[in-house]
Amino acid sequence: MNKSKSYLQISGILMLTAIITTVSFNWFMNPYGIYHSPEIDGINKRKPLFAGQLRLAKAWTIYKRKPDAIILGSSRSECGLDPNHPGWKNAQDVYNLAISGGNMYEALRYFQHAHALKPQKKVVLGLDFRMFNIFEKGGAGGFKDSRLVVKADGSVNSEFSIFEKFIMLASMDVLRDSMKTFKKQDRDLHYLPNGKVSWKVNAKQNNKLGGYHKAFRATEKKNMNQIWFQRPNQYDFIHPNTGQSSFDYLRGLLDTAYRDNIDLRMLVSPSHARLWEALHAVGLWSKFEQWKQEVVTINEQQAKKYGKQPFPLWDFSGYNTYTTETITDNMKWYWESSHYKQELGNIVLDSVFERKIADDFGVLINTKNIDKHLADIRIKQQQYRKDHPFDAAEVLKLAEETVRQRQ
Repeated sequence: MNKSKSYLQISGILMLTAIITTVSFNWFMNPYGIYHSPEIDGINKRKPLFAGQLRLAKAWTIYKRKPDAIILGSSRSECGLDPNHPGWKNAQDVYNLAISGGNMYEALRYFQHAHALKPQKKVVLGLDFRMFNIFEKGGAGGFKDSRLVVKADGSVNSEFSIFEKFIMLASMDVLRDSMKTFKKQDRDLHYLPNGKVSWKVNAKQNNKLGGYHKAFRATEKKNMNQIWFQRPNQYDFIHPNTGQSSFDYLRGLLDTAYRDNIDLRMLVSPSHARLWEALHAVGLWSKFEQWKQEVVTINEQQAKKYGKQPFPLWDFSGYNTYTTETITDNMKWYWESSHYKQELGNIVLDSVFERKIADDFGVLINTKNIDKHLADIRIKQQQYRKDHPFDAAEVLKLAEETVRQRQ
């Protein structure tokens, strides 16, 4: 009996020791950067596993940092918009809260999360056509409402618990990521501490694909065959079964921003002209134009509701000096047809923050000029095809191939 009791005591001590060791190691390694643990260069300073748990990591990072200014949007904003740009002058802490593969619901929910934790002074919202596909599922590190401090209606989220953050410390999955964090300290960072994607990620991806031209082709094929058409559904703003509209999420975000006097600035991302050619080639151009018209209308409706001037809404898409950059082995403005470099993002933010307005790049759109603006883009579209016959023909051929693949 004594031997049996002694065995149970030893087993209990060993189990408790294992749990304490696991919790301590996970806290110290802090693989997702969400704990206030010390960071030692070469040991745990780099967080290469952050990307694999992106939605979890960014939700808890916001809880930890409580920034007073944020960037929202998709991976285009993650890659191109810099929290350290001088236009953020009145903000103390700016964080890039854009989400790779994110949809409009996620943008709304992370905005609500950040604003509930600390009132936002300034917000830049990068709007992308992909985000408004009601069937967009999102990507890495699965989104969960329970990780956010408020519900979609703005009330306190009873499902949120600070204890989840500490329960994770005893997880074997987190332990594996902690060990990988230690082993991969020599790896280039995917995400910078301010939430922005490192330029090295894009450069490495381009090298892996075989250069800029192949990266352009791969991006266009992926958008035409997968991103814009989330099988088994076609692109749509409204869910046929529930009637839920992706524009409702934008209304919700704007409603809070106008009500709480947040300095919100919106922009349509400046992807390369070849991506707009791809969008046209798969039959989504009219929906793209409808999307812009709806965004403009909703912005002004919400402004009128609160008796405010509409938030500035810039359109950097279409065909202009920057978006028609020729594909070379050393491009200045683009990584591929979807993602622009920080150098172009800085020019975007210069306009958005009214520091310096670039020529032939970016138009402030509203209900008075949207129809003419869209017509002007169609004219420039025809001119692009004349001036860049190879690019136009190549994208059209890729579109024909992807249509067959989708079928």
